[in-house]
Amino acid sequence: MTDTQQPANDTANNKKNVLWVYLSGAMAITIVVMMFMPNSGMGGSIIAIYGPMLWCGIFAAALARYNERNGWIGFAIGSGIGMLLQVISQIV
Repeated sequence: MTDTQQPANDTANNKKNVLWVYLSGAMAITIVVMMFMPNSGMGGSIIAIYGPMLWCGIFAAALARYNERNGWIGFAIGSGIGMLLQVISQIV
């Protein structure tokens, strides 16, 4: 194998690897559930918005890449959903 060839089972760069979708989805669900639970440690300040935006964005990016779409657009949509969930959790 030369330096320019990559192994056939390179899991980190495989867009059809569903493992990243599952892992990021589990973290996004954990963060979202913690937002709606009282005294869970998420806090009510504006700094708490970064967790849901990050993990929902990473999950949407992984899901978009898995479905052969643009990961950056998926990240932007997921971050928007995470921010909306944070606002809703403060109202509820």
